[in-house]
Amino acid sequence: MINNNKYWFIITFLSFEILLTLLFSFSDIGGFSLTPYIRLGLIAFTVLFFATDILKITIPLTINFTKIPYVNLFVYGWVLFAGLSILIGLFNKNPPLYIITDFIYTFLGALLFYVTTKNKKITENNTTFYIKLSRVLCFIAVCCIIFNLKAPALLLVLMVVLLYLNLLKNRFLDVLLLVIPYFALVISSNRSQLIVFLLMIFILFLKKFRYFFTKKSVLAIGIGAISIIVLLKEQLLNFALLFVDKKSNIGFRINQLSIIFKEGIDYSNPFFVSISQRIVEAETVMNYWTQNILSFVFGMGSGATIDGSSVFSDGSVLNSALLGSGKIHNIHLLPFSLIFRYGFIGLLLFILITYIVYQSFIKVLNESADSSIIFWNLFLILWFFFSVPAASFLWSMPVFWISLSMITKKNL
Repeated sequence: MINNNKYWFIITFLSFEILLTLLFSFSDIGGFSLTPYIRLGLIAFTVLFFATDILKITIPLTINFTKIPYVNLFVYGWVLFAGLSILIGLFNKNPPLYIITDFIYTFLGALLFYVTTKNKKITENNTTFYIKLSRVLCFIAVCCIIFNLKAPALLLVLMVVLLYLNLLKNRFLDVLLLVIPYFALVISSNRSQLIVFLLMIFILFLKKFRYFFTKKSVLAIGIGAISIIVLLKEQLLNFALLFVDKKSNIGFRINQLSIIFKEGIDYSNPFFVSISQRIVEAETVMNYWTQNILSFVFGMGSGATIDGSSVFSDGSVLNSALLGSGKIHNIHLLPFSLIFRYGFIGLLLFILITYIVYQSFIKVLNESADSSIIFWNLFLILWFFFSVPAASFLWSMPVFWISLSMITKKNL
């Protein structure tokens, strides 16, 4: 039986998200408009699940800053500046609702990081444990398929992490049990999930070569593989379309990329609206960021918004904005989202999280025996890359903050 608190949280969190999505399917709310309500429910669930641990929090009277891990500095630095960013948001007259939710995500994340770091229970680290977890997630995935339920993004990313572990340990039966429902679900997902899967394959490719070559050779092989992919990108995308329906979500994205590489982006064509919007977002953020020295250093503050009615053309975004098209809060691209809220401080946060992810990448490549180290570090890597084109998924996901605490612990 899976007896670790963090893993039980993952399983119950996934189940509750699926239940919430099912319940809201009977309402008039749908599409992107549903996201804030789902996240509100998941925040409440997370607080209740960890309520006992949160109530036991004690603040140390003395702190030795010379011995604080860099990950801790990143998390606590983020939440401290998020508190300051509330004042900046109020000064800029940002919507109070967005000011509050921006801070809650970060504050709750820091709490989760703290309580899971202080929890000294050691995770089971044996083959049986992760076989059980693989099969539980496989069961949840099959339920999503049978009952035509939307699979949470977290479920698909975790399945990729466990695919890696099972491939690494040559547990091919469990690979088969995971990969069939995974591909059945990912076809109706987005391109970020495809990137996550391909990244896992690339890491596994480098890992396998580590057994036969030096570190420098593996690096050279990795750069060579990336170069080949870049050179043959059109052919690879066209090959993928032989197996994927262009009308499916992921097929549409692959076809879109294929056309972009061949012909470029036609900004007037609605076919490219999702990509062109992200470019417009980035340009708009840069204009806000550089308008004066205060915005450059501190950003626009918590709850910052853009008047989408004047710059965006994507109806799915404009019509789903909680406070209307004149107050678009969601900036998709992660570095620009952080810069928009926190300015130069946000850019530093992005650089720090990128460095943390790089360190996790090294740990995954170097580790073969300890499955827990691989599990949590690989999850952090994949969730980071999943969130790069959809920034809010990063800080709104409780498991992201838990993974940050787990990668800093000597005994996982």
